[in-house]
Amino acid sequence: MKAFSFATDKGKVQIGLELDDTLYNFSEIWETYKQVKSKGRGPRLDFLQIMVEADFFHLETFQEVLETLQKIRPISHLKLRDPITYLPPVGRPQKVLCVGRNYQAHAEELGNTVPDEPVFFSKAPSALIAHQEKINLPKEVGRVDFEGELAIVIRKQAHNVSAKNAFEYIAGYSILNDVTARDLQRADIEAGRPWFRSKSFDTFCPFGPFLVPGEAIKNYRNLELEVKVNDERKQHTSLSQMIFGIEEIVAYISKHCTLQPGDVIATGTPSGVDQLNSGDVVKCHLSEIGVLRNPVGQ
Repeated sequence: MKAFSFATDKGKVQIGLELDDTLYNFSEIWETYKQVKSKGRGPRLDFLQIMVEADFFHLETFQEVLETLQKIRPISHLKLRDPITYLPPVGRPQKVLCVGRNYQAHAEELGNTVPDEPVFFSKAPSALIAHQEKINLPKEVGRVDFEGELAIVIRKQAHNVSAKNAFEYIAGYSILNDVTARDLQRADIEAGRPWFRSKSFDTFCPFGPFLVPGEAIKNYRNLELEVKVNDERKQHTSLSQMIFGIEEIVAYISKHCTLQPGDVIATGTPSGVDQLNSGDVVKCHLSEIGVLRNPVGQ
């Protein structure tokens, strides 16, 4: 069961749901459910981020809604037809934070030491784009790399949480491509400057298409990440190879800044990062979650 954000042909934002390889309009399913259960009372759920922020984004919520309606009437008339205009699952996070050097082989391939505590940095939320949107390569910045990663979305405000309790603060899992202007990043590091700008060009944060409820993933370390460019495998790993697990990452970051509902955290990329060129198509696949696909252009 996978949720997503999409725009109708009239530009209206809605929540979608993939169920048994079929796409449905969950916003409309929810409205029908409200009529059945509470005669229309209750919030509208037109934005996936609102569902997260209102703490409605739970596997049991989707199950309750679907089971209730399927006892009364079919939902086949609420199927979505291709093509779907996907949007980032969460389109207005307060923060987009990323963990660097969280796989030993990736740290080594860039000539970096393996950290003894999480290294995190930020990307501008304005860099977010959706599944199928184009990554634009800025002129005169040199090499631009892809970095496929597991992303998590925060469910509720988190400050100084423990690793033991970290999963209570995770709404769901998605995919993020931490696109990086590599030459610019190296120049800034050598000059002692932060590398925020190399991470934050417009379109440098493909995200989605799906957000899977946290309860639906039994063990995230069993997931496998694969990145292909033009159908050639570039990155592949089990998430069991992460140096710092999700629970450690959430606990560590929340000690340094308060996380808010809808915040996005990318958990690091494995080895195999490489250059993107105009005309490429990059696909990030994460088992149990889906495929994030983006063409590349100037």
